[in-house]
Amino acid sequence: MKPYLKTCFMALFIMLFSTLRNSATAQPPGDISYQTFYDDLSPYGEWINYPEYGYVWAPHIQDFRPYSTNGHWVWTDKYEWMWASDYDWGWAPFHYGRWLYDDWYGWIWVPGYEWSPGWVEWRTGDDYYGWAPLGPGINININFGRYSPPDYCWNFVPRQYITSPRVYDYCVPYSRNVTIINNTTIINNYSHTNNIFRTGPDRYEVERYTSQRITPFSFRDSNRPGRTVFSGNQVDIYRPQVQTNSNSNFSPRKFQNYNRDRSNIAQQRERDINSNSNNGQGGNIFERRQQQDNGNGFDRRRQQDVRNNSQERSKSSVK
Repeated sequence: MKPYLKTCFMALFIMLFSTLRNSATAQPPGDISYQTFYDDLSPYGEWINYPEYGYVWAPHIQDFRPYSTNGHWVWTDKYEWMWASDYDWGWAPFHYGRWLYDDWYGWIWVPGYEWSPGWVEWRTGDDYYGWAPLGPGINININFGRYSPPDYCWNFVPRQYITSPRVYDYCVPYSRNVTIINNTTIINNYSHTNNIFRTGPDRYEVERYTSQRITPFSFRDSNRPGRTVFSGNQVDIYRPQVQTNSNSNFSPRKFQNYNRDRSNIAQQRERDINSNSNNGQGGNIFERRQQQDNGNGFDRRRQQDVRNNSQERSKSSVK
């Protein structure tokens, strides 16, 4: 009888230990607070105490554009179109909160509680797909479809490239945004069920324009923050729930206060540059970047292909 009791006690001990270990590593509902955002994003950008929105975050990346730089769109089995970021911090700013543009700081992120595969608005028409970040304070159930992001917020690509892993390379110059916006319409087929907002072009329409069948990626929750991870036809992303209470008790360990005078100087500088448009220096900051780059990534890559082909022909003629 004693060996039997001993075996039972050992089995019970192992079962209790396993339960405690699993409960320690599992992610219960409400498993992070705003402090997690403040701490995890601090190495990659600057926190700013911003009027109206509190603490906002600006990434340390030159010429950064949300939902454009260093990422692409994928179709998932659970959430349809999702932005897959290659940044280590991409799990947070592209799936929680909203983005806005400041003349001095550039694009800044306002944290939020709800998770989405991508907080953007879409347009279609004239053989283009376009998307732009939703701004702070836009109520999905009330404002969506009537909200119009400024023209410089939009990214437009020919429809055939919307599923490209390097979609940014195919974005058209921003100088064409106004024209394209006037020839496109908002994609209004959004849903907001179970607190998950999703929208975007119809999957089968995209297959028709890209001449490729879309195989949905299997969505899986990751247990740690970081970039979007692909393994075969599976995509992993960190998607914790965010506590919605007592966030006023948290703050970044290091931040700067918003300098309105400095922002006014930046706005005046923008106006001065725009007033010189007759000298070929007009347009917003994104348009000037395009001028400096001599066209977008697609144009540059096409120019490089031409050069490579020319070099190949030269080598062949030498032979």
